[in-house]
Amino acid sequence: MIEIIVLAAVAGFLFLRLRDALGHKTGHENPEEWFGNPSARDGAAGDPADKVVQFPGRDMQAQPPADDHSDISGVTDLESPLGQTLIAAKAIEPEFNAVRFIEGSRAAYEMILMAYETGDKDTLRPLLAPDVMESFEGAIDERKEQGLSVDARFIGLRSSKIMDARLEEDGGVIQIDMRFDAEMIVAVRDANGEIVEGDPEMVRRMNDLWTFERTLGSDDPSWILVETGD
Repeated sequence: MIEIIVLAAVAGFLFLRLRDALGHKTGHENPEEWFGNPSARDGAAGDPADKVVQFPGRDMQAQPPADDHSDISGVTDLESPLGQTLIAAKAIEPEFNAVRFIEGSRAAYEMILMAYETGDKDTLRPLLAPDVMESFEGAIDERKEQGLSVDARFIGLRSSKIMDARLEEDGGVIQIDMRFDAEMIVAVRDANGEIVEGDPEMVRRMNDLWTFERTLGSDDPSWILVETGD
C-alpha cells in the first residue's frame, strides 16, 4: 500500500511538471483561451458565443515575478525603447507576458480576417474599436450591395512580431503594434458566381501592421483592435 501511494504521488508530480513544460496553448488549439464574453465589459448578459479579444493578461494562475523579464527578452532587447515599455507594462500588471500576447494576437488576426472576408459582423463587433468596426462594416455592406460574395481560406502565419508599444502610465492604457506575415486564399464572386477578383487556387501573401489596445490592471482582460495598416 505504501508503494502505491508513493508511486501515485510521483506520477502526479511528473504530470504537473510536464504540463508546465508544455506551456500554454497557441490560440489555434483552443481560441477560448484568448477570447471571452463581451458582457464582461458592460455587465450585461450576453451570448456565450460572442467573442472579445482576451489575450492572457489577467491570468489568475501562478505567474513569474514581475522582475522576471525572460518573456520580453525573448522578443526584443530589454534595453531598447520597446523592451523598456514592456517592462513598464509588467510593473503595472505582473501577469502580462509578451510571448503569450503574441500567441493571442495570432489567433485574433486569423479570427478577424476570416470574419471580415465572410462578412460576419457579429464576430467582428466586440473585437474592434468603433472606428475600425465602422470601416470594416462599410466595406462589408458595399460588397453586399454589389452582390459580391467571398470565398476565403486562411493558410497560416509565416511570422508575427511586436514592432512597437506605447504605454500611458497614468491610465495604464497600452497599445502594441503587431506585424503579421500570413498567407490566404481569397476569391470574390459576383451574383452569377463568376470570379471578379482573386483566385481560388492562388495563395495570397498578407503583410499587415495591426495595433491592439488594453487597459492594464483592469478586471477586463479583453484587447481590441484599434488600428490597421500595411
